[in-house]
Amino acid sequence: MTETSPKNLRGPGPLKPFIDAAAPEGFTPVELFDPFEAFVGPFFERIEEDGTRVAAFRIDERHVREDGTVHEGMMLTFADAFLGGAAWRAKGDRPCVTLSLQASVLADAKLGDVVTCRAKADHQTRAIVFVSASFWVGDDKVMTATSLFKVLGER
Repeated sequence: MTETSPKNLRGPGPLKPFIDAAAPEGFTPVELFDPFEAFVGPFFERIEEDGTRVAAFRIDERHVREDGTVHEGMMLTFADAFLGGAAWRAKGDRPCVTLSLQASVLADAKLGDVVTCRAKADHQTRAIVFVSASFWVGDDKVMTATSLFKVLGER
């Protein structure tokens, strides 16, 4: 890890991730604007031929419990970031905030694994976006999540 402190990550525009990490094959780095996400990132993304966005991160020593498996808090951070992105896009790039986030951990991921996420907006009203996602390591589903996002400024 670098010696950069989270305080030094702030600035205009995207933030520099706390560490440098190579993108998984086929992925490109995501611009991060949230200091906490910059601290636990980098995160990556690819857009498939059908327009589906697939997000990813590689589990490193900051993300694991003592036994070398990913900490659920890291998985929830990753989920919140990319379910929130799906809500933001569904509302035409309008800011949204998390109202609730529920997840079911199905299997452990471990140090060095690449976790991928496919999130989609399932339903929306003027003020609320309902989003769901599945998380994978290779062909193994490791978590599912659903979330509600409030569209800022809407009632």
